[in-house]
Amino acid sequence: MNLRTLDLNLLPVLEAVYAERSLTRASETLRITQPAVSNALSRLRAHFEDPLFVREGRGVKPTAMAEALMPAVREALDRLRAGLEPRSAFEPSRSTRVFNISAREATIFAIAPALARRLKQEAPGIRIAWSQGARSTISTELASGRLDLALDVPGIRGGDLEREPLSSTPYACVVAQDHPMTEDALTMEGFVGLDHVVVSSRREGRSYIEEVARNWGYRITPVMRLPSHLAALEIVRQTDFALTVPAPLALASGLRLLGLPPEFPALGGELYWRRENAEDPALGWMRGLIRDIASPPATDLS
Repeated sequence: MNLRTLDLNLLPVLEAVYAERSLTRASETLRITQPAVSNALSRLRAHFEDPLFVREGRGVKPTAMAEALMPAVREALDRLRAGLEPRSAFEPSRSTRVFNISAREATIFAIAPALARRLKQEAPGIRIAWSQGARSTISTELASGRLDLALDVPGIRGGDLEREPLSSTPYACVVAQDHPMTEDALTMEGFVGLDHVVVSSRREGRSYIEEVARNWGYRITPVMRLPSHLAALEIVRQTDFALTVPAPLALASGLRLLGLPPEFPALGGELYWRRENAEDPALGWMRGLIRDIASPPATDLS
């Protein structure tokens, strides 16, 4: 992209038309006239030598060129908005800031719905971009500014990291409703004897249940390792396999819950951010929201 010949004021128009799939709705979002949107789009088309959008029904759809451009355009605009927002005068109700947050799939499941409700009430212009990266990259991603916050297990290292503990999350074992297991509370021997599927974003390394079992002198060899809880839960629903998941996900699954042996502790979590951003009022506000949501009373699995 040749920035010398491109009017950067046109990029919000590209973003709005892409999001709304309509020049009329884009003009309403931007609070400018539809002819102004059309004129901006014509200039963008000339610059990129591509239609960018073509008619589809009553609206428009992006071309392959527009699809390729949008990730970089959105990232640039999000960073600009965050940088220009006065830190001393952060008003959640008026902010359009984008927060980039890394978390595990189960953590997002437990937190994102409640966070979405709070944002709808208190800060409808704020957006969150969730992601799930490797733990080994969290420190560098925070340092580079690609992440604002990260929620993960304790112990992530980084000299420039600040952290605060969140409440521990109990886990539960779920099986199909017609599973032959007769007990509702498992002993260690009974748990190890089940056929387990595990969810892990890593291709190698031990999962939570493998690590705990190993610490107590047992060995678990999962029959399947999956990257997604959605697929794992459906497998459990249709087989006699077992899956160990955080309690909020277990309670929402509709599957039969089996109490874990006492050898399996609840897992703690921590919220991470870059020390340089510790005084950012917007990040402080978001940390407070997450702290309120992610630190509820212990889940009752009885």
